[in-house]
Amino acid sequence: MQATTDKLQNWREQIASFTFPRWQELPEIELYMDQVVGYLSQKLAVFYDTDDDGRSITATMINNYVKQKIVQSPVKKRYSRAAVSALMVLFCAKQVLSIGLCGALIAQCREDMGSGDGDPAAQFHDRFCHIFETVLHHTVAGDEDLSYLSELRRCDCTLTTTAIAFANQIYAERLILQNAGSDSKTDNNKEKEITANE
Repeated sequence: MQATTDKLQNWREQIASFTFPRWQELPEIELYMDQVVGYLSQKLAVFYDTDDDGRSITATMINNYVKQKIVQSPVKKRYSRAAVSALMVLFCAKQVLSIGLCGALIAQCREDMGSGDGDPAAQFHDRFCHIFETVLHHTVAGDEDLSYLSELRRCDCTLTTTAIAFANQIYAERLILQNAGSDSKTDNNKEKEITANE
């Protein structure tokens, strides 16, 4: 039981210090498929267990998003910074939205920022990072003061709502898996005791 509790606390601490790479921190050079998979797997590992194949980032997954025109096609088998950004957003948003809605979210947000100065993809990426980080940190910390959400919603209601759903889902899953793990160990210990008594 203590080991399970420690594991949850370690995860909370990882989330508390977690930051998404901002646009300028994304790889400047275009990446081949295996490099994209490796990069995203490393940067987003805190959101899934290494033995959870359902959450792993795979080449097949990325190819599907390209075929659905949600992610830019690679040029000479290399993926741009904008494609890596879209994949990062997709990985998080697809936990709570359909793939089609994820694509619409990215397209709408980039379009909304197209009226201002600067690169819409870069502006959207950095806004996504800020909003998702803020909501994650407050949610996992158990912050009961939700006043911070008002400012985020004024900034971008759609992204904020998606971030809330994402943060609540991964935190709920982590809590349930922790309890399931401790219950499983308890059941195993009981079985051992029964076998010994027989």
